[in-house]
Amino acid sequence: MDSAADHQFIPANASPALKTAIAELATQTGRPENEFNGIRLGDAYQLAVEAFGDELPEFWRIWNSWNDIPDTPQDWGDL
Repeated sequence: MDSAADHQFIPANASPALKTAIAELATQTGRPENEFNGIRLGDAYQLAVEAFGDELPEFWRIWNSWNDIPDTPQDWGDL
């Protein structure tokens, strides 16, 4: 299965939150929104990190935190 970073931004299939994040990224980078059609989300995240720096929007911070979760099952502990 592909990682979330490999998923592409397809406006027709994107959530409202992702569409807003891409629109903000387009504004921040001075690029037209249509240039982001088909961009890998991992590439969009890296561009957002570069463009926003310490002011990275919440959407991208949360998106990255979800993608940092390990794929390996964790121990059940004392359940």
